[in-house]
Amino acid sequence: MNGVAPRFSASLCGALLAALLAARADAGERTVVVLLFDGLAPALVDANPMPTLERLRREGAWTHHMVPAFPTISLVNQTTISTGCWPEHHGIVTNVFLDPQRGQYDHSHDADWLTGCEHLHQAAERQRVKTAALGWVGRFSGAQGDLATYTSAERVFTEFPTDAQRADQVIRMLSLPDGERPRLILAYFQGPDGKAHFNGMDGDATRQAVVETDAVIARILAAVEALPFRRDVTLLVTTDHGMVPVTYNVNVRKILNNHGIAARFVSSGTTSFLYFDDPAQIDGAMAELEPYEEFDVVRKSAQPADWHLGRGPRVGDVIISAKPPYFIEDISRWPRWTRWLGTWGPEFVWSGFALKATHGYPPDTPGVEGVLYAWGSGIPAGHAVESVRAIDIHPTVTRLLGINAGDNVDGKVAAGLLAR
Repeated sequence: MNGVAPRFSASLCGALLAALLAARADAGERTVVVLLFDGLAPALVDANPMPTLERLRREGAWTHHMVPAFPTISLVNQTTISTGCWPEHHGIVTNVFLDPQRGQYDHSHDADWLTGCEHLHQAAERQRVKTAALGWVGRFSGAQGDLATYTSAERVFTEFPTDAQRADQVIRMLSLPDGERPRLILAYFQGPDGKAHFNGMDGDATRQAVVETDAVIARILAAVEALPFRRDVTLLVTTDHGMVPVTYNVNVRKILNNHGIAARFVSSGTTSFLYFDDPAQIDGAMAELEPYEEFDVVRKSAQPADWHLGRGPRVGDVIISAKPPYFIEDISRWPRWTRWLGTWGPEFVWSGFALKATHGYPPDTPGVEGVLYAWGSGIPAGHAVESVRAIDIHPTVTRLLGINAGDNVDGKVAAGLLAR
């Protein structure tokens, strides 16, 4: 009995504290902090010691089935999470695409690429809620400048600070005095994505990156708990996609050359968009490509219902979608010494010397789903949620802030994450 009673008391106190945290603030007082860690797949969380996420699971609401948009890659889903819109509405249809007026989009964070919808910080600022967008997609506009009260300085993803440095930025925002402090803090972290790509899901460097992710969350959580207004803070931890082991790259350039298909193409993740100057050539290209078992070939006009890419000019006339364990990255993005493979190599290039895991497959593919944890004010304790879609995060955050969702949002409030 002596060994059981203290544990029971601690558990009861923890539950009572979580309930108080959930009930304390009304939406008009609440501060919401959203931390997005690139490539934080459920499989990585489950395979490594994550004491902070385990605590958030006990004291908050969570799911390991955050369903991303297609293709399940970074810029598409960071934009989908931020806007609450499907790609067919916000316009970022893959990491690299062609636009007939603007030219080539390539991993840009410039909000001017949006074709509709509003980022979270845009919707909040419009309603006079101060925001901080730290490495967050759409934090600036090439035409208008910064779109949040506070933004980080980097303009391209190669300039991002370390995750520990990003945590310092978040903590600094939380430490600002009343009247200056943002009520919405959005922060992007590199997370384990890069390490998993090049070291594999079970590589030592990947494991270390996952452990460091948990440590970063712990630092921010400790900073929240030290605040005088800690009971008015909600913390959300999420990601843009999961991760799947891969072995072969689909050499689209070689395949198109072998079949005499005249199309411009751009590839990223597990998809390639083919753009035809002569639409009359599409039928012939489909006939040549459909026999391949390593990928699906889909006309823009005949997409699966859950792709939500739309039929705008940014979407390729034909979409090649690889099947695991195949993926598609343009050979031009491979190490320089391998680029000759695009012309002279095989149609399927073994990737073990470069890429060992990736993402981008359709959202019902096991492994591409992400995580979502919610903790603090307005959140129930110890509540597992079956599934949340990427488009649902935006309206859930605005509900927590007590403001209206942005323009033309496709998502719905994830009621299972919120205290009743």
